[in-house]
Amino acid sequence: MKNFRLSANSIGLFIAELWKLDLTKAWRVTIVQWREHRSNSQNSFQHVIYTEISNYLMSKGRTDWDFDKTKFEMKNNFLGWEVTECTNVHTGELTTKETLIATSSLDVGEAGHYITKLLDFAQNIGCTIKIPAQCEYRDYLDKQNN
Repeated sequence: MKNFRLSANSIGLFIAELWKLDLTKAWRVTIVQWREHRSNSQNSFQHVIYTEISNYLMSKGRTDWDFDKTKFEMKNNFLGWEVTECTNVHTGELTTKETLIATSSLDVGEAGHYITKLLDFAQNIGCTIKIPAQCEYRDYLDKQNN
């Protein structure tokens, strides 16, 4: 059990999931307020930003900054890395490795903050990115300013 939405209506299901765990082991339990993951609209806008930054840098002679490199470097610089537990499929041995934080793991607020960092970076290098009048990121900004 990795992620479970706990509410008054789901406590019984949560307890049932707990009983499925290997109780001979200790488990770390973290409880945080539930927030919805970033939206498809936020994800789409992130991809627009990666594309714009990539195109801008390539036009300035940085021909190695294709979309994939731009996305990687933006996540590397502004999201960072986390330790992920992995299981060797042959031996069953648990190991850990560092993996780049996935934007799909961000909640709506975290994704909005990340987009702000991307836009600030773009502006600082001289790359202008238009924020559509009707988009969830603009709604996020409006909520932050009220």
